[in-house]
Amino acid sequence: MNFDYSTAQQALIEKTRAFALAEIAPFAVKWDQDEHIPRSQIQKYADAGYFGMTIPTTYGGQGRSALDAILVIEEVARHCGISGRLIVDHNFGAAITILNFGTEEQRQRILPDLCQGKALISIGMTEPDAGSALTDLRTAATSEKDHYILNGTKHWITGAGEREYTLVYARFDGVAGPKGIGAILVHQDMPGFTYAGRIPSMGVRGVQEGILEFHQVRVPKENLVVPAGSAFGQLMSAYNGQRVGASAVALGIAQGAYDFAKNYADQRQQFGKRITDFQVNQFKLADMAIELDAARFLIYRAASHAKAAITDRYESSVAKVYVSEMALRVTNEAIQLCGAQGYSRHLPLERMMRDVRCFTLAGGSAEIQRLGIATKILGRALPQH
Repeated sequence: MNFDYSTAQQALIEKTRAFALAEIAPFAVKWDQDEHIPRSQIQKYADAGYFGMTIPTTYGGQGRSALDAILVIEEVARHCGISGRLIVDHNFGAAITILNFGTEEQRQRILPDLCQGKALISIGMTEPDAGSALTDLRTAATSEKDHYILNGTKHWITGAGEREYTLVYARFDGVAGPKGIGAILVHQDMPGFTYAGRIPSMGVRGVQEGILEFHQVRVPKENLVVPAGSAFGQLMSAYNGQRVGASAVALGIAQGAYDFAKNYADQRQQFGKRITDFQVNQFKLADMAIELDAARFLIYRAASHAKAAITDRYESSVAKVYVSEMALRVTNEAIQLCGAQGYSRHLPLERMMRDVRCFTLAGGSAEIQRLGIATKILGRALPQH
């Protein structure tokens, strides 16, 4: 399997690197401290063509491959994990669900605005009692003539209160189990749809995690993206790409921490020698480089096999588990290489470590990913005790 960059991909990486150095790197600390990234900044990502890369040109996108989007996400995340997550959200997840499973009217109506940054979108999955156990979700959609009446609460919704659309996973007409779950598109201006506050988080603070509440929200049936029935598998397959995108953010952050620590250690002297003259630190750098390379190949494998930005469940989960845990190890070692300064807020490493910590949890915990991997390996559903 050849992962050499094409000429076009190399040009894309170089363009993104220049953009990130000019438009992202100087402001990453401020966005973390303010716990907010301005909408004007987000618009720059759309204007640069980084939103809708995986969306066909018919719907206002770039018509590029999932791997092309991953290359951009990785490069951006070296400087700012927040920005990487925003690009993930508008190349995978909800946008891809609409592309693959929505109606043609929905694609024409929604996707061009997402690609142009005129509207942003979140996925509304997690609930107070339904995170990993998503099939237990209680948010209810009840059919009523030409509308669905939506009631429920969502927690840990990325971009809550800041985005025009939320693709809400709900239980339709009281049908139990996964067969009752579908997805419907809710606009922030619909009466009864309420942003109920932010959940303060350890890292990736510029994009807020929050609570959404739905009280008798009347949603037109034309906004039903994935009907209940056999839809649950479709919904989760579309989410696999989101996991690969999140893995690329974790990889980019870890690579950025590695680059910073390597350069810092190669310049700093102790006991009359550069820190990198000590074999123990040479081994640290070598081990970090090995882990970064292994992670990159797992992500690229999943992305290169994607069809319409939907990636394989097994390959996505393997990448998600390995990369999220690798990023923790690498950022931790980067801090160690820089000593007390690495632990201080004077350097970006403590922010990077806080940011990568979310990726063993967000988008499906490492434990749930391992369960999916084991199910694939053994070829059968596995009882959990």
